[in-house]
Amino acid sequence: MPIPILMPSLSPTMTEGNLVKWSKNIGDNIKPGDIIAEIETDKATMEIESIEEGKLEKIIFKEGTEGISVNSLIAVLSLPEDSSKDIDNLIKKYVPTKETTEEVKLKQDNLEDNTSELINKEEIREIVESKQEDHVLSTEYKENIIPKVISNDIGKDIPAANEENKIFASPLARRMAHINKIDLADVKGSGPKGRIVKSDIDKLTNNYSEINSNINVNNKLFKPNKKLKISSMRKTIAAKLSYSKSNVPHFYLTVECSVEKLMTARNDINIEADPENKISINDFIIKALANALQEVPEANCSWQNDHIIIYGNVDIGVAVAVEEGLYTPIIRNAENLGLQEISSLMKDYIIRAKSNKLSPEEYEGGNFTLSNLGMYGIDSFSAIINPPQSGIITTGAIKKIPLVTDKILNTYVMKCQLSGDHRVIDGVVGAKLLQSFKSFVENPAKMLL
Repeated sequence: MPIPILMPSLSPTMTEGNLVKWSKNIGDNIKPGDIIAEIETDKATMEIESIEEGKLEKIIFKEGTEGISVNSLIAVLSLPEDSSKDIDNLIKKYVPTKETTEEVKLKQDNLEDNTSELINKEEIREIVESKQEDHVLSTEYKENIIPKVISNDIGKDIPAANEENKIFASPLARRMAHINKIDLADVKGSGPKGRIVKSDIDKLTNNYSEINSNINVNNKLFKPNKKLKISSMRKTIAAKLSYSKSNVPHFYLTVECSVEKLMTARNDINIEADPENKISINDFIIKALANALQEVPEANCSWQNDHIIIYGNVDIGVAVAVEEGLYTPIIRNAENLGLQEISSLMKDYIIRAKSNKLSPEEYEGGNFTLSNLGMYGIDSFSAIINPPQSGIITTGAIKKIPLVTDKILNTYVMKCQLSGDHRVIDGVVGAKLLQSFKSFVENPAKMLL
């Protein structure tokens, strides 16, 4: 029996994938463990290994094909005993038959025919109305004739002409208005009884020509717009965050943290550390959030429609910007990790995120997210929650400000903001979490205990 190779589901949110590259050619012998293709998911590009043995007999989708549904047939492996009929029968199970394709085409052709018929009837009406206005049709019968002409199929969509909405215009004026895309309802006629004539259209077209000429001159001063293709990652980000902002009731709390001691502790650690083992400010912040969520466990939760989950472990997603969007790799069991372990994990995640080499289990899930834009000089910002998480904490730039006590001193501060899901975190719980977070940031020695 020939063996189908299907578009795999590489993550819980994946519904379709893009076929980036075939690593094998038709006729190649495949054995278990061989890389046969690269698939782009909603978050990463991943290599697909074969779990079967056989010859690559058919490739259904060529490289670069996008939007292939999960479980669609993408290739066929054959065994020595398989006949061409066996292979064709397998393909028919997954690929639409010729008859199905022809039925779809027939429906499209019928739709085009109906559209053409609709256009023709609209043209008929325009001719009849123009004749009516020129008194070619008898005034005595015109009210009966016009509705009759347009009553078949289209009569329900286009009202018959009447005295109230009728526009008086000569046939030539109508034709000129149609060519120049001018709405006769916006034209004031200068002919008898307000009738629109050729000279009225001429005046407008001359004005339009002058305006268009000016626009063309001005357009030379501007560069053309660029149309960008939407990546799978960007589509996923758009869908998830649109859902979150529309369905999750966000609330926001802000606190200012002194980072004087944190910066001193970081410098002391890094003086003795090798270059590859140096700790970043963000590593301290991740640890501070992990400890705060452990200290305020009612904030380490998730809304599940008919119940609420209070998580036992603290899994923190950390936003990492990449060219097409962002990843949020997860630091799992962060409450049990030391600063050096967190730092090593983040260095590895950042390198692989920028080359789209993270696996789904490394960026899916998580209980809470941390996002830092301080390196871009941002003082503070509000972020959107990543469902089903209950919140996200953002951190801004470290600023040097004067501190007035008995004397004026300089100190360093950082603004932090919580976006919370009000379905599961009330304001008081959010405040407790931020106060705990602030305490760990301002007293980093507590994180080393």
